[in-house]
Amino acid sequence: MSDTNKKILLVLGAILILVATFMFVIKPKRESIKGLEAQILELQARYDDLCEKEKHKDEYIAETAEFNEQFDEVVANYPADLNQETTVMFMKGVEESVDFVNDAFQMPRESSFYVLGQGAPDGSEISDDEEEPYICMTDAYSIAYNGSYEGLKDYLAYIADYKFRMAISSVSIAYSGDATDPLDECVGNIILNAYAISGPDRVPEKPVVSVEEGKDNIFESINGSVSESVSYDSDNGAAIAANHSLVILLNSADNDTSSGIIVASNESNEDTYVTSSSANVETLDISVTNEDGKNYVTYAIGSKSYKAEVLSKDVTVYVKSSSRTGSDDTNGVKVNVTNSTDLGVYIKVEGDDSSNPRFNMGSKSGTVKVY
Repeated sequence: MSDTNKKILLVLGAILILVATFMFVIKPKRESIKGLEAQILELQARYDDLCEKEKHKDEYIAETAEFNEQFDEVVANYPADLNQETTVMFMKGVEESVDFVNDAFQMPRESSFYVLGQGAPDGSEISDDEEEPYICMTDAYSIAYNGSYEGLKDYLAYIADYKFRMAISSVSIAYSGDATDPLDECVGNIILNAYAISGPDRVPEKPVVSVEEGKDNIFESINGSVSESVSYDSDNGAAIAANHSLVILLNSADNDTSSGIIVASNESNEDTYVTSSSANVETLDISVTNEDGKNYVTYAIGSKSYKAEVLSKDVTVYVKSSSRTGSDDTNGVKVNVTNSTDLGVYIKVEGDDSSNPRFNMGSKSGTVKVY
């Protein structure tokens, strides 16, 4: 190889070394320096921002504490869950506080409708490393009620003043225009919406159940044997007329008898009579209780009352009524039944006035059925 070619090769080799050095050493270093400079600018901006926040540290801490307190105050207006035991005791508390009876109510399963800070729930599960969210739940109770008009207003006030926030989405009210006092005999339906918020450190309230517990076996009687099924449904209570624990006689107050209303546990013994000769609608209170292992029925009109032991497997009440004789014939009874035993109370009504009945059912608790 000639000296000229050797020189050319040496020059080309030197050029290649310079190009390789620029491409693989100098250029990456320049890009790295630019990247570091960008990071420095970003970190410097963050540092400046943190320094500014540090100046307001105490202010932010105070505001955070205030906001947390306000948040806790709002969340405290709602329970941590919507368990059915607490709902039942709430309904019972309503009846004990106002003249309002829950004839029936439905308790569907609650549903989640919002996650605080996230919006509507998407149904995904929370991973172990995620913070537990605050989940808003709701339930709608459909309630069929009876009571007085004043009792309904008291009920609305009871909901408004209740410790947890609720909302009534619909109310219907009806009464009989033919009744002696229609405002004391209101019936209707209410849709009551309840809400709850579950989340960190939210502990559900333990319901205070003040009612007698049921049985492990609903078909078991007091003595442990399987109870006989009630046979009054087959003939719509007709058998009660021939064999009953109580009889209620309702006639015109101006008839030949001295009393238009007679209640007795033994028709042949006037000592068991509780009567009224009033021309108005009287309140008849019937209570069935268990005392020292024995069952008793007590019936009262005003200050007049009588108490008798129940020796049968249930309490049957035969109501023998009559049609109205005219516009002046206005007497009758409003019957309230309180049954705190395992016995059933079965009432058969016959001969009552179809358009303006003398017998009216008021409040009832326990097993009570009217034929």
